[in-house]
Amino acid sequence: MGRSTTGKSFGGVLAGAAALVALAVPASAEDVDAQAINFRTPFDCGQVWNANTRADHNPQNAVDFQKSNAQGQNVLASASGEVTKVEDLGDDSYGKYLVIEHTDGWTTLYAHLSAFEASEGDSVSTGDLIGKVGSTGGSTGPHLHYEQIDGGTVQRVVLNGVKIKYYGDTEIKSSTGC
Repeated sequence: MGRSTTGKSFGGVLAGAAALVALAVPASAEDVDAQAINFRTPFDCGQVWNANTRADHNPQNAVDFQKSNAQGQNVLASASGEVTKVEDLGDDSYGKYLVIEHTDGWTTLYAHLSAFEASEGDSVSTGDLIGKVGSTGGSTGPHLHYEQIDGGTVQRVVLNGVKIKYYGDTEIKSSTGC
């Protein structure tokens, strides 16, 4: 009694299962908070994008989403909230960008857009069209610069429950709107 058919004790099996669950738990409170909001990939269902991060990025925890034919692709709200800023900085910095305020002090920022599809004060739901990928501001090619911000500090990005790799590339397939 107390043994499985493989000869391992149930206690050992339970301990092993608990260890696996512990490995799956996010490392920080910010990750848990980001997953609670359930930020989604800001692109149409089924699209595959490269999420690029690098130590010299400004701000450092921002993500650049790239893929072939990125120019003009839809940019979707990664979570529900209110659009609090829509701004065009011309050839500087973020260029055309917008900010969405979510719950519990979280915001997301979407930059280098070619076009806005939302206005300040708009309420948006996860997956709503908010803009188009572009190469405005200080950009050197079409991509989406994306930030998840908690309490004014840019955090490491979690999308679809997946932590983006720092520093390098993460291939991510959008499930938004599927």
